[in-house]
Amino acid sequence: MKVRARGAQATIFPDRISHNLAVFKTLHPGPLIAVVKADAYGHGLDHVVPALKAVDALAVATIDEAMQLRGLSPDQRIILLEGVFNAHELNLAIAHRFDVVVHQMYQMALLDELPETATLRVWLKVDTGMGRLGFRPDVAEQHIQTLIKNPQVDLHLMSHFAQSDQPKAEQTLVQLDWNQKLKTFGLPFSFSNTGAVLNGISDPNEWARVGIGLLGISPLPDDQAQDHGLKNAMQLQSKVIATKTIEAGDAVGYGAHYVADKSLRLGIVGIGYADGYPWSTQAGSQVLVNGQACSILGRVSMDMLAIDLSALPDTEPGQDVVLWGDGLPAEVVAQALGVIPYTLVCGITKRVKFHVAKKD
Repeated sequence: MKVRARGAQATIFPDRISHNLAVFKTLHPGPLIAVVKADAYGHGLDHVVPALKAVDALAVATIDEAMQLRGLSPDQRIILLEGVFNAHELNLAIAHRFDVVVHQMYQMALLDELPETATLRVWLKVDTGMGRLGFRPDVAEQHIQTLIKNPQVDLHLMSHFAQSDQPKAEQTLVQLDWNQKLKTFGLPFSFSNTGAVLNGISDPNEWARVGIGLLGISPLPDDQAQDHGLKNAMQLQSKVIATKTIEAGDAVGYGAHYVADKSLRLGIVGIGYADGYPWSTQAGSQVLVNGQACSILGRVSMDMLAIDLSALPDTEPGQDVVLWGDGLPAEVVAQALGVIPYTLVCGITKRVKFHVAKKD
């Protein structure tokens, strides 16, 4: 008899993360920055960071993330991608040896408050087309000239592709042109993300920022990480907690969005949007039961979802169900749900138990 439990669990595979890092080292000969913001894209910093010892730097968005990361990685370079917002955070950055991105005038002003004995690695963010953080190139040039003369600042340059998934888009070509101009300052630079590396538009000498790709997920449309030799680092699964037979005309779930057109075997899985499996208005998503694709029926509820077990009529409560992972890539699930893969892995909640696989 199967051991019965609700069973919502995410399994993390550190060996696969190390494998993915090795793949990116073959794709990009220059330094690599592992972006591990948002708790390593929902995979758990403490699970992911030990597999990334071979990267040249780590990067997060916020000072709180950086402080947590420093506790896990005492010696690696850590880059604050949003920079610091006040003098207190600046002092923390100095004390804990964080690299700081500067993208606003108030952050430039904070640099005037550096203690006389302090030095700081600064990444000046240049907005070459993303339209988010950073100085326009003409303004950035003035700041570059100022910061180059500051002996307390170790200056680097950073920009961000808006369409790295479309390497031949006009916007991408414009940004590539700006990147070439920025290179003429002779400073260390970081322009590319995972998509740019996978699409072959990263500069071989830059500090490429790789995030979701290290976790075995491709950010490119109509593309899967396995196409590049990458392996998924997470498997989300749960268990069947109930089964029943329904007849033609019976409705399933809130709003009766699914009505059976024939008799079928129904399974209820112990996972829902409160665990991180998205509520979606789109139909057509599937799960795996014993390697067999089974359709999700009706609306996903807060705590459970319904699946069609007609192809596996002998399935009993306690059976494992894969939501995404081996045999069912997150990219495929995301496309079926009308979301991006980032929202899947970043959306996992604390109700899901994490398990770290010792070996793949």
